[in-house]
Amino acid sequence: MIERLLAELRDARVFSAGIDDLGHDRADAVDLDRDLLEPVAEPEHAREVLVLAGTPSDLRRIATLHKLLPQAERVVVAVLDTPAAHPAPVPTPTPAHRWRALTDLRVYRPKDRVWVVDARFSAATPAGRTVTATARAFAGHRLDVIAAPAAAIAGVGAADWRPGDPNATPAEVGGPVPERVGAPGGDVVLRTLAPVSPSPAAAPEPGWAGTQTPVERPTLEAVSWERLGRPGMGASPLADPDVLGEPSMIPPVDERLVNPQGFVTTPSRGMASLAERDGRWSIVLDGKVVTSFAASGGVTDADVARLRQIRGVEVDWRHAHSGPLTAVRVLAGLAAAGVPLAAGAVPRWAGALGAELAGLLTRSPDLSDELRREEHSIRLRRAALRTHGVAARWEQLGAPAPAPPLTSVLLATRRADMVGFALDQVARQRDADLEVILALHGVPKGHPDVASAIAAHEGPLTVFEADRGAVFGEVLNLAAARASGSFLLKMDDDDWYGPGFLADLLLAHSYSGAQVVGTVPEFVYLSSIDVTVHRRQITEQITSFVAGGTILVERSAFQAVGGFRPLPRSVDTQFQEALQAAGGQIYRTHGLGYILRRGPAANHTWQEPIGTFLQRNRRQWRGFRPNALMAMDESPLP
Repeated sequence: MIERLLAELRDARVFSAGIDDLGHDRADAVDLDRDLLEPVAEPEHAREVLVLAGTPSDLRRIATLHKLLPQAERVVVAVLDTPAAHPAPVPTPTPAHRWRALTDLRVYRPKDRVWVVDARFSAATPAGRTVTATARAFAGHRLDVIAAPAAAIAGVGAADWRPGDPNATPAEVGGPVPERVGAPGGDVVLRTLAPVSPSPAAAPEPGWAGTQTPVERPTLEAVSWERLGRPGMGASPLADPDVLGEPSMIPPVDERLVNPQGFVTTPSRGMASLAERDGRWSIVLDGKVVTSFAASGGVTDADVARLRQIRGVEVDWRHAHSGPLTAVRVLAGLAAAGVPLAAGAVPRWAGALGAELAGLLTRSPDLSDELRREEHSIRLRRAALRTHGVAARWEQLGAPAPAPPLTSVLLATRRADMVGFALDQVARQRDADLEVILALHGVPKGHPDVASAIAAHEGPLTVFEADRGAVFGEVLNLAAARASGSFLLKMDDDDWYGPGFLADLLLAHSYSGAQVVGTVPEFVYLSSIDVTVHRRQITEQITSFVAGGTILVERSAFQAVGGFRPLPRSVDTQFQEALQAAGGQIYRTHGLGYILRRGPAANHTWQEPIGTFLQRNRRQWRGFRPNALMAMDESPLP
């Protein structure tokens, strides 16, 4: 495929990332992972530009460096290894770059897993615009925004620190940061430094010409076992495990593409191992390599897609051939994707994993049990994404932490005896800022059960009485009108919610980019027959429906579709239909933080006979049986 494109575009300027060997003698080809380019004062021109990316993850690093690409009349972007779950990457220009000169646009798949975008213009146009639009298409057309100060990056591999950030400003390794529209191009500078030779005759470490003091990190080559073990390097501060033990020493995980999406709850393949093959870390199953990771240790979405049917991965620390930080980077990426990992005692040099993630690796859960396996996966992904995600990494580097979003919980009830239980479920939530909007639907605030529950609740709470004759959709809209959060969460008054329920929804929102996030009733307690069922459900995917008692929606999206329809029933379904008709997306995350309580059908707005919940079950138990992530020491039956 590469040969065909190179032959067709003989005179094109070639830029690549994530490709070890172009297989063609093109002296002018630039490997953006290894070759340093200096920002130019005036735009360069080329008739054609060919951009080659190994995977969508690699394309996002090129997007970070898009300002280094020349202007051209034809831009071809080829991604050579695309997971099957990715839709066609049809690029759309931003409003500021409307591509008025565009004359032709082709998006095609010449062979399985390969996507090509071919854009032609009537006049020279910045090639980086086509690259960033294509990268954004692979990430679901969401805003490419990183909640951290504007960044300037310099040095080999620096783009790994701001994946998919078109707002980043590339700088020379010696500085200064280029100006951008009358101001410095970055508020924080990150510079990677290559190995320093112990020879006195070697060139000194480059200084920095700008007024800003850069945050400096070693290139991964600088902390390879070869360098750390070479004579004369023993005194290097990088040889100190305490220095290497900081998570901020390694580039972050690009959670937009390396995340739990596509997790398989019932894998078809067995346990694999992390082993060395040809000098790289590889996943090996039954003696065959399933995937090999880049020399940098960066895990891509294509790597993760190949591992979804594997039950788990056993880690042997003796196989960290490429170096301590590369090893940690591989494991952080796999954990962020939810790949179940098991390992022995974590060596001191792997401290950059972080204490929580390192502790989880040594738990040795029973991965043959599918429920225990998924619980372990969820714990791993939580720890990895919150420790090694892009925003978290830049906070560790000294960037100010953004204010956490406020979530307004919309809680409407007709049952005075359920108010206390419902508020208790809200109070269980951890690691999230929230307020409660309690809508008493025909229930007086002075009712003894209601008054005592309100008095016992310690968090922010707004209570109002809605007329009994108002329909359900109207009551929810009245509650939303009193909310002040940037997210709205609809909860039911008789279901159970684990302490990580809301935090997991917000985490899924951050990596999915969907306007609505929720889950499905994977676990159901049938109160009339005292049975808990675990239903077969597919989660961690873009979907068309989530359970009404789990709808988390961006406030702006809620307002854009006009809220809930004024109906007595089916308000959840109608809302989700309207959102999708308007172009919004719904994401379904895991279902282990929510248990639906089902009594007689007459007590629910969702009219479904109890027999429905006894079909397509994976398991069922007598009595109330919450999974471990619900964190219930007792069984608080309402």
